[in-house]
Amino acid sequence: MQCLRCRSDDTRVIDTRMGGDGFSIKRRRVCNRCGFRFSTMETPVREEIIVEKRDGRIEEFDRQKIAASLRAALKKGDHQRERVEALVDSVVTQLLDSGRKRLASAEIGTVVLDVLKNFDELAYLRYLTVYQSFANLEDLKNQILKNEIKT
Repeated sequence: MQCLRCRSDDTRVIDTRMGGDGFSIKRRRVCNRCGFRFSTMETPVREEIIVEKRDGRIEEFDRQKIAASLRAALKKGDHQRERVEALVDSVVTQLLDSGRKRLASAEIGTVVLDVLKNFDELAYLRYLTVYQSFANLEDLKNQILKNEIKT
C-alpha cells in the first residue's frame, strides 16, 4: 500500500480491526519513510452489478454514487462517517444479495430509501424529494402520509 502523502511503498500495518459489517477489515497504517498515518478498508470483491438508467443507458454500479447521495441526504444531521459507511454497506449488501446482476436505477433508489427511512426520517424526505419528482406539495404530502412519516 502506498503512502498517501509521499507515495512510498514502504508502509506497515500497526492496527487491524473488524469492520462494523463483519465483512470488512479496517487497517491503521504508518509510512516508514515519512511517518504519515492513515487508514485503509479492505472489503471482499463481489460480482459487479450493471445499472440501467431511466434513459436506457447502461453503466457499472458505483458504490461512491450511493455514498455521495447518502452524505447529501444526511448532511444536516450529526452522523459520523462510519455510520454513513455502514449505511452504504447495508445498501450494497442488499443489492448484491438480490442475486441479480442487472438492476434499474429506480430499484437501487428504493433500497436507499428503505435504509434511510429506518435511520433518519428527515434524510429520507430529502432523498425522496430528489429521487422522485413531485408535481406539487400535495403529492409530496400524500407520499409522506402513505409512508407513515411523522411530520
